[in-house]
Amino acid sequence: MYTVSITRLRVRSIFLMPLFTYHAMRTSMQVQKAEGVLGADTRFEKNNVVWTKTVWTEESAMKKYRSSGAHQIAMRILSAMCSEASVARWQQEGTDLPTWEEAHRRMLTEGKQSKVKHPSPLQASGKTAPDTMQSGFKMPTPPVTQ
Repeated sequence: MYTVSITRLRVRSIFLMPLFTYHAMRTSMQVQKAEGVLGADTRFEKNNVVWTKTVWTEESAMKKYRSSGAHQIAMRILSAMCSEASVARWQQEGTDLPTWEEAHRRMLTEGKQSKVKHPSPLQASGKTAPDTMQSGFKMPTPPVTQ
């Protein structure tokens, strides 16, 4: 079985997006080189919302990535930068990344909120995502450096 991890973050102000994007690019480069990662993708939506999805050979590899390097640094400031934060994880038989529709469905049914210092009304209501999936676009992937 393989571990799937989905995150959904809403940056609370457009003025924080440059700092968020800086950390997102660094963590994107880190995940590309992470041991045990089988796939990763990022999706942006209107109103400063960012989704990520990754598939891992095992949960321990995902946890090692999560608590190291650029990702660990970014996690320290996310609670202040974001007004919404949630995560969903599950095990699956295949190595393919789930569709964004499946990620959204799983976030609604299995997702858990992460703490934020400035919760939006959606976060304060206990929801992990809006009921309707928003249109979005992919972030350009930075080149892998050797």
